[in-house]
Amino acid sequence: MSKRTGLIRVKSDEFIRARVLKGLSQRELAQVVDYSVGYVSQLERGISHPSPQAAQQFCNALDKPFDALFYLDDVYKSEHYQMGATSDAT
Repeated sequence: MSKRTGLIRVKSDEFIRARVLKGLSQRELAQVVDYSVGYVSQLERGISHPSPQAAQQFCNALDKPFDALFYLDDVYKSEHYQMGATSDAT
């Protein structure tokens, strides 16, 4: 049985910055990874969540590691809540 890890979420500002620094428009990035420009736009706005395969393609195209562009929803929440619990106890 596989473990559920949650949604892959985009770090929008970092994703856009990586694309711009690479010198790519949304349309050009879409062509490189073979997705629609609409999908790239939705990712950048946080409307869509990439599959693991799509996330890897974007990482390769933008020469960035996964954690520079994306995060796992459940991991982020658990770290956030742990930090909040720690600061509340002080």
